Amino acid sequence: MTTLITLLFTLFIVCALFYLFVRLKTPYYRVDKQRMVRILEMVLTGQATDNDWQMTFSMTIRHSPVLESIRLECVDIEEQYYIGDQRPPYLFSHDGLTELKKILHKLKNVDNP
Repeated sequence: MTTLITLLFTLFIVCALFYLFVRLKTPYYRVDKQRMVRILEMVLTGQATDNDWQMTFSMTIRHSPVLESIRLECVDIEEQYYIGDQRPPYLFSHDGLTELKKILHKLKNVDNP
């Protein structure tokens, strides 16, 4: 009798785990215009962390050529003006922040990338 209960309980656990694995999917992360605008605004106000910047601008954007070109411009600015934690809370020098303001203005004027 206990063997049957153990077998049924084990079968139930295995089925429950299988169901969970089928239902749970790998998280899907897609950078869109709103996320780029939000992160650029955070960078300009000194609220963004290096992790915020990297999670948004280090991945290639394949679904929108317009966003990809803006991302590449941001990466160029990063290569020239990034100062990291040298001058908290800002990640970029004054010139870099000026360039990012221009990018932000350009991004806000893009229609449905």
